[in-house]
Amino acid sequence: QVYGNSKRCESTNQAVQETNGEAVYYNGKLVTTYYYSTSCGKTTDVRAWGTKISEKNKYLQSVKVKGKQGYYEKDLPWYRWKAYLPVETISNLVGINTGKDIGTVTDVEVTERGAGGIALGIKITGEKGTVTVETENKIRAALGGSGYRIEQNDGTMADSRTLLPSAFFTVEKKDGQFVLNGGGFGHGIGMSQNGANEMAKCGKDYREI
Repeated sequence: QVYGNSKRCESTNQAVQETNGEAVYYNGKLVTTYYYSTSCGKTTDVRAWGTKISEKNKYLQSVKVKGKQGYYEKDLPWYRWKAYLPVETISNLVGINTGKDIGTVTDVEVTERGAGGIALGIKITGEKGTVTVETENKIRAALGGSGYRIEQNDGTMADSRTLLPSAFFTVEKKDGQFVLNGGGFGHGIGMSQNGANEMAKCGKDYREI
């Protein structure tokens, strides 16, 4: 898959050649090695997708993306973020994204958390009713869409997108808007690409990563 829109180069050719014939196995079977952009310092497991943990997938577990010097991604833009959603904006988006008109949103509550602290379920309350959303992708979709701003770890402001950056977040209502204090970018299962890159910069080899 595209990695920074970079082209083939000698170092990537060398990596392919030197790992030729190698694969990742768990209990003697080839595994699916999921990956995503940036961690919040921890990964999660397949419960985030609504999948039951089994002997086939339990290698996908929550671990800290951390070394002796601390969390590898702590200085990266998406390691931490704050999404500022005005009440009117979140009310409109929730209605569009869930297909249920609950009116003006009065409360957003994380009802269940999974490994690593990821939100597995949320309950959104409005003046006309409530709606519940489960699994990380649906939660990110329910709270995603255009019309609000997200402050990244380095203070840079970014426009909101179709999906919330991740489902690792807490919620507070402040000054007439909902503030989501979050971390990471992507689903959080498997390998963080930016985490792997930072580990490589610290001298870790591909087996350690």
